[in-house]
Order: sequence, then structure tokens, then C-alpha cells
Amino acid sequence: MVKDEPRRSPYEVLGVAVDADARVIKKAYFERIRQNPPETHPEVFKQLREAYELLSDPEARQAYDASVAAQAEGGTSEEDARLREAVELFDAGDTGGGRAVLNRMLLEQPDFHEARLLLGRSFLWEGAPEAALTEFDEVLKRAPEDWRGHMHRGWALNRLSRLKEAADAYWRAGKYGPSEVGPRVALADCLVEMRQVDDALEVLVQALSLPGLPRTEVLSLKIRRTAMLLEHGRDREAALGLNELDAEVPASADPELRRWMGAQVSAAAAHLFSQHKSHAANRLLEFGRRFQPDDAPAAEMAFPNGVHVDISALPEAGQQWVHAGAEDAEGWRTQWSWVKPAAFTFALALATFFVLAHCAFGTRERSVSEWGGFAVLAAGLCAATAFAARRFLQVMTQPYGRFTLLHQLHLVEVMTDHVIVWPLVHLQDVQLVNQHANGAYTYTLVEMRFNGRRVVTFCRGERAAKDFAERLVAQRRRVLELLSRGLLSAEEGMAQLPAELLARGASSGRVRGPRSRLPRVTHPLVAAGLGALLVGATVIPQRRATEARAWQQAAVQSSELGPLLKFLRARPDSRFSAQAQARVDAELARVRERLESRLAPGSPAASSLPFFTGLLDAVARTHSRRVVVDWAEASRGQIPEDVSVALVPAWQRLLDEALGRGVLVVDAGRDSKEGPPVLTVRVGDALRLPDRHRVWSVSAKGPGGEEVVAPLELTADATDPKVTEVLFHAWMDRWHLPGAGDRRPLLLTASILARSAKP
Repeated sequence: MVKDEPRRSPYEVLGVAVDADARVIKKAYFERIRQNPPETHPEVFKQLREAYELLSDPEARQAYDASVAAQAEGGTSEEDARLREAVELFDAGDTGGGRAVLNRMLLEQPDFHEARLLLGRSFLWEGAPEAALTEFDEVLKRAPEDWRGHMHRGWALNRLSRLKEAADAYWRAGKYGPSEVGPRVALADCLVEMRQVDDALEVLVQALSLPGLPRTEVLSLKIRRTAMLLEHGRDREAALGLNELDAEVPASADPELRRWMGAQVSAAAAHLFSQHKSHAANRLLEFGRRFQPDDAPAAEMAFPNGVHVDISALPEAGQQWVHAGAEDAEGWRTQWSWVKPAAFTFALALATFFVLAHCAFGTRERSVSEWGGFAVLAAGLCAATAFAARRFLQVMTQPYGRFTLLHQLHLVEVMTDHVIVWPLVHLQDVQLVNQHANGAYTYTLVEMRFNGRRVVTFCRGERAAKDFAERLVAQRRRVLELLSRGLLSAEEGMAQLPAELLARGASSGRVRGPRSRLPRVTHPLVAAGLGALLVGATVIPQRRATEARAWQQAAVQSSELGPLLKFLRARPDSRFSAQAQARVDAELARVRERLESRLAPGSPAASSLPFFTGLLDAVARTHSRRVVVDWAEASRGQIPEDVSVALVPAWQRLLDEALGRGVLVVDAGRDSKEGPPVLTVRVGDALRLPDRHRVWSVSAKGPGGEEVVAPLELTADATDPKVTEVLFHAWMDRWHLPGAGDRRPLLLTASILARSAKP
């Protein structure tokens, strides 16, 4: 545009009439934006935006219309011209020049309230509420019933956190401006800051009853009240308010009115986002979408937080944007980005191999529960290996590493094959933390919180970190401003991360791209099933190998009955059971031959042959060689020696002499690994006091509980120092066992052990 070209009015820029309402102005703006996008018509877009910003602000539009009217009347209003000059200086950033113009006007006309109010507002813009309050107080000193003065004074007091005084100023503004809505809304907001929510809601209800309110103003107040209810967690009342708005502006209503409703809802949502009330703001945006036409841009949909989007799911514009960002940030895949997942995959694969090898080649006997545990472990390792392999293959198919991009609406973390989208409207806090190593600065961490969720990136250099944080905050402020004006859909970059795409991940937090062509075996569930099947396939081979090893260990000691009997007890149905049984039978046959050679017919002990033969038959049948001596005392304190301990070695000596060593094993009934007993000898010991006799009650039962020999009751003089040996030899004589005629000390008493007697 040539500098000397006259400036076009905002009405001409947008192509609307001077008396056009807000809906017509907004409709015209959107139509012009579509025809002149900023990418191809930046200068026209700038003019359209400036025109819309002027006409969408009621006060700015009123001032502009007044100045145009004054010029049309011949320029008789010198004050309006000087006010316009001050405003233009303020817009150009020359705050000092604008204030100088206003101060000169006030020196000439101290009662010119328009200039003083504008001067006070300039102080508010520059963050000097004390100076602004002085100007507004001066206005009210000269015009106590000026409602605008009270309104501006309330703004200044609010900035100074003098909320009670600010609420009083807003109330007075409403009193002196009985038909004005602005003071009521400001009072409601102030009461909310004072945590008087019920009073604030009541003020909005009273504002709805003001006479002569246009329909749009009524709807705007209802939207504000509903947003306030959502902001403070009154979801049930808010739902009623939303239903009321939906019924008041149905689908059959004027399309322009419905579009205006959507813009108002977006503005209320922007206010909630600025108060960090993301849930309530998103709910409002979801409600406001119903007022937009089907072909309207979807920029003002709800903003899901932290959505993971596969790069392959992004539109072409989005993929190009990520690629360009990688070039600017040098975010390409590095060697470490693929070495790490490759090493992790290899480690998991190696662990999986060792587990499966242990399942297949281990020779220890395993229970069903142990096999189940191995199946679960192998399934988990196979699934983890498949997941790691899948991740490795995905990394190798993408050229990107990890870096951060700042979109017009979002902070985007690029994570190799997907991006994490953090909407700027959810940004709550930004902190910079400098990192040092050995006292030297290394980098700066940028810690951000998006609706309570922590996001961290880093920058090389403190200045770069501060610039990034400032751009982040400024961009968020811009997004909220555009959202509040309903202009978000005109922002650049909407095609890169479409709102419809992000909405698909609102519930699951993930937007998947087209199905990957990676091998199906890399799917974790498929790999887990495969791992469990591999463990199941090793059960039979492993059991056969375990069985063969156990037989090999038992067969090595061919002269011992113990290992063979243990093998038969543990694996009665083994394929080696016949061989083991044959060896047991052969060994027992040799024992019988030795026994028969010692117990010659006609000898005193020949009658005990059936007793020992029955024991050997029980060994061959039950695969156990255990004999239990069960000692029971009637009166423990009257017997001086522990006979229960002495009887076990006595019986062991007896059986070893008769059958040979290692054929039968005697214990006292405690835990044993020899299996069930083939003979249980129970001895009851009692002391008969009248005649001082010691009494033994003896019984013997086989493995099935049957009596092997008839029970005995033996007595001897208790005063005899060898009473225990006497009773034992009498027992052997009655049962006709070997050694009955031999009076050697078979029972190792304490006295005999003391003399180191040997059998």
C-alpha cells in the first residue's frame, strides 16, 4: 500500500454497513479470511484483522463512530481529534506522547472526563493501578454520579487486590448506570474472587432482569452464569443451564444467532482456561460445537491433553511440518537412538533363550505349578522381546529422534515415531532450572505443567531457555485471545494438527496410524502365546530326560537298594521301572540266599525265616526298606535311661546281622526319605510298682496294618542293672529271631557304650 493512500474505514475493509450488528461483522470477517488466507495474502489479512478487532470492541467502535461523525459535521470537535491523536500514539507504543497530549487537554479543560478516563486506562495498561486510581478519583470528585468513573475505579482497585472496595465501586457503577450490564458482570467476577460464588450468581440473575436487554445480551449473561457454575464444580446446575440454552437457541433458530452463540461459548471457555479450569472449559467447548454449522472449522473443539499421535496418522501438512522442525532443531535419529532399543531387544531375547533352554534341558523334577510359572515367565519375556523388537523396527523406519516443537496452538514433543500434543490452553506453569556439572553450567531444564501433568525439555544456554519460555507464555496468551474472539480457526497451522484428529484420542490418549506392516510375530500378544506354547512343547522331552538321568544315577549304584527303591517310589510308571524292579528282585534274591544259608534247617533261629522273608517281600512290593521302632512310655520320669534311642541301633544291628548291611533301615518314626514303613514295632514300657517289675508290651504290624506276629508282654526285675537287655533278649527268644541264643549285648545301653563295647 502506498503511504499517501487514504486509510480505508473498517466497514469498507470488511464490506459491511455502518449499522451492521456483531453477527454480520463476524460472518463477513470469516468469509474474507477464507478468501484471503494469511499464507497467500498477509497484508490483506492484517487489514481484515485490525478492522475486526476495532469493530468487535463496543467501546472502540463507539469512539470510532463518534470521531467519524464529528469529522462529517465539519471537524468542529477539536477534542475528539486530540483524543484520536492520543489513541494513535498509544497504539504506536508511544505512551509518553499519548499522555502528554491528554495532560495538555486536562490543563486546558480539567472537567473533560473522556481525556482523564483515557489517561487512567493508559496507566492500567502499563501496570500502574495507583496512578490510574488517582485519575479515576479525580473524575468522581468532579462527577460523583459518572458510572464509568466508578467502573474504572473498580478496575484499578481490583488490580490492587482491594476487592471489597472494588466490589463497592462496581455496585455504585450499577447504581448510576441502571441499564448497563458491564458493572453487574464486573461485580460478579469480583465476588467470585472474594469466594462469594452464591452472591455472584445472584448478581448475574438480577442482571438478566434489567429492562430493555437485547436477546444476545441475555444469552451472553446465561452463558457466563453457566461457565461460573462449571468453574466451581456445580455440574448439575450447569447441566440445567446448558439444556436451557440449547432449548432457547434450537437447531431451527437463525444460523447467524447460533454461530454467535458458539463464539460466546468459546469466549467463556477461554476465560475458564485462563483460570486453569480445563475440565470445565472443555465441557463448554463440547457444548458450543452444536451451534456451529457442519462445515465450520473445528478449531474450537475440546482440547484433549497429552494425546499421542503416530506420525503416520498426521495429515500431509503435519508430516511436512514435523520434517521441517527436525531440520531446524537437528532432531534426526542418532546412533544412540537405535543402539539402545537394539541392545534392549538383544538382552530380552537372550534372557528368553536361556529360560526356554532351561525348560528344555533342565533335569530337575518339576511340579505342575512350576511348569505354570515357567510358562508365565516365558510368555512375559517373549511379549517383552516382541515389544522391544517392534519398537526397534519402528525406530529404524523413522528418521527422527526426540525434540520439541512449538506449534501455534500446542507444544509438541516428537518421540521418534509419534508426537505428544500438549495444548497451550492447558499450560499452568513454566520453570527454568539450570543444571551444573563440577560447578560449570551445562544446560537449562524447562519444566512445564499442562493441566497438572509434568513435561520437561531442555535448552542449551540460559538465554535460549528464557526466550523459549517467553514464547511459550506469549503464544498461550495469543491462543486464549483468539479463542475468546472466536478467531482460532483463522490461525495458521490448523491443518498441521487438526482438532478432529486430536479429538479421536480424547478418551484413549492415542491416535494410531495405518496398520504397520511389521511381522505379526512382533505383536506382544502373539509372542506371549508362542512363548507359552514353546514351554508346553518342552514338558514331555524334559520329563523323559529327567527320568533318564534319574535312572542313570540310580543304576550307577547297582549294589545299593536305596537308590533303586527311591526311583521306583518316585516313578512307578517309568519306562525304566521294569529294569529297576528286576535289579531290586535280583538283590533281594541274593539277600534271601544269604539268609537261608545262615538259618539252616533245624537251627534255633530257623523258625524266624518266614518273618524275614515277609519283610523282603514287603520291600519288593512297597519299594520301601524302612522299619519304625515306636517307643511309648507309661511313666517317663520313673525310667532312668532313654530306651527309645537305644532300641533303634539294636534293631538295626539285628537286621544287619540277619540280612546284611543296607537292606533295611531302622528309625524312630521321625521324618524319613525312605518311604512308608514295611514294619512298625510298637513297644510300651511300664513299671509295675507292687512287685518292682518292668513290663514291655510289644506288637509288630506290616505295611497294611496287619499283625506280623502275635503281641508279647515281657516282664523282668526292675532292680536288675541289665533289665533292658534281659527284656530285649527275652523278646528275641519269644519271636525266635537270630541272636536269641547269643547273649552278646545287642542293646547298646549307656553302660556298655561307656566301656566301648563292640558287637
